[in-house]
Amino acid sequence: MSKANYTVEDFVLDPEFRDWIFKNNPEARAYWESFLQKHPEKIKEIELARKILIHLPHEKKQISETVKNDLWEGISQKIEEETVEQSDTKVVNLDSWSAIKQYEQEQLKKSRIAWKRKAVAILILIATAGFFLTKTIQLEETEIVSPIAEMEVHQAPPGVKSTITLEDGSKVFLNSGSKISYAKGFTDSLRLLQLEGEAFFEVAHDKSKPFVVQTGTITTTALGTSFNISSFPEESVSISLMTGVVLVKNGDVEETLMPGEGIIASIQDSGWKKERFDVEQVLSWMNKTLIFKNTPFERASLKLENWFGVDIVFENLVPRDLMVSGKFKDESLENILKGLSYSSRFEYELQGKQVYIHFKP
Repeated sequence: MSKANYTVEDFVLDPEFRDWIFKNNPEARAYWESFLQKHPEKIKEIELARKILIHLPHEKKQISETVKNDLWEGISQKIEEETVEQSDTKVVNLDSWSAIKQYEQEQLKKSRIAWKRKAVAILILIATAGFFLTKTIQLEETEIVSPIAEMEVHQAPPGVKSTITLEDGSKVFLNSGSKISYAKGFTDSLRLLQLEGEAFFEVAHDKSKPFVVQTGTITTTALGTSFNISSFPEESVSISLMTGVVLVKNGDVEETLMPGEGIIASIQDSGWKKERFDVEQVLSWMNKTLIFKNTPFERASLKLENWFGVDIVFENLVPRDLMVSGKFKDESLENILKGLSYSSRFEYELQGKQVYIHFKP
């Protein structure tokens, strides 16, 4: 699992993280300082994980109600303190503390109550699971109990489109070469999905559980609505709202969309533009229709590869600034290539899943 998705529990159990906290390990220090720069949203989890590691008990034992209460009081008190007391028998690397504090100042203040509860839950989990930390914080790996939620993943390979009905009744129409993933059963307060590629969503209304689609740093939030999101690699992210209302966020920037409005977001920075969109073109993939409107040929070829599940090989250079236009409804790959070849002046050859294209002089 990517460390960008780590919970507090995951940080506590990560050997590299413990090396950073308890040892003057240059490699671990460099890695985690770089991680803080890339993922400042994880600072609170990292800070709490550090404090939990420092104050964890060192003897293997069952936790009584009295000890649980003592642990709660100890953790609550330590979270409120601004300094960490050092004992003679434990050496804690202060580089991690200073690094956390450096980036923590840039983040918004959040309630500490939730983190206190997580701290107690982690302590109880570790103690009742029957493993302990030594003074060098070495875990017995065979006794670790993972609290990670089971993930659901649905993927439509190139050349195939798929329809998925989620547990809440929402429907997701996946374009070729696209994937969604989410925690099974969602959570008590959120329906969160990760999208790679393109999908159309018909969201079942649930006021108590917002429906959130995450594409990179951009999140689209809805209660009950329908919208299309396209986020293929190396292309701009486009969000098109058909019905209802959605809130689109990227960091501190946010925009509310009404039906017929869309956003084109750059993958290079946090900028985007809001505009009306062509419904026929946005939903053409759901109607088995390929539409090219002054599309660069190389981009059009990528779309053909994904649409039909083939590899296109150029035997010579693609002419500069070559654009293609055309509308092909439920057509075969050969018919589309034949239609494009006239205006784009190329010859083609089909060999199984390979397409060879040679441009004429």
